[in-house]
Amino acid sequence: MKSIKEQTYYEILEVSPTAKDKEIHKAYEHARETFHADSLAVYSLFSEEEVKEIQSAIEEAYRVLMDETLRRSYDRSHLQAAGGQPPQKPFEAQEVSREKKTSLSFTGISFNPGEEFYRGETLRQIREKMGVELQVISTETKISMKVLERIEEEAFEKLPAMVYLKGFLKGYAQSLGLDPQKVIEEYLQSMEEAKKK
Repeated sequence: MKSIKEQTYYEILEVSPTAKDKEIHKAYEHARETFHADSLAVYSLFSEEEVKEIQSAIEEAYRVLMDETLRRSYDRSHLQAAGGQPPQKPFEAQEVSREKKTSLSFTGISFNPGEEFYRGETLRQIREKMGVELQVISTETKISMKVLERIEEEAFEKLPAMVYLKGFLKGYAQSLGLDPQKVIEEYLQSMEEAKKK
């Protein structure tokens, strides 16, 4: 996975080099919200220093891409570095699939205030945004596809006994690089709440 310093401004904001101001502004707002210090999305994934570094990179990328002169100059210098490729080709297309797969990006994942972060649906969204197939997790963790599907679908009544479920959630979390303890606690909490309803 590329560090924030190795990413282009387009990659940081997750926009194409041909993106219009409106798209860039929308992506910037999304990125700011995602990497807000209190954001649940970054709570267990990045240190305070890393969050500050990412926030700073987001601000810098936005400042340059929204200024026509700075953007043109930036594009020229990056096109030379990329071997003179046309701006129609997004820089992220040059990524190798492995880097894309492990790229931790939470843009497009919606969190409702007051809702636990690690629910089945949210775990599925994170996995899909990371480009990880359920089959890969199944192979890696030796957990059956059926169980993984039920975890994501929150089919609580069909899940295995608690002792096994905790182990499965731990394996799922580890395979995505998430905090296993937090995933287990919050998933079980959402399970308890669903039973009360």
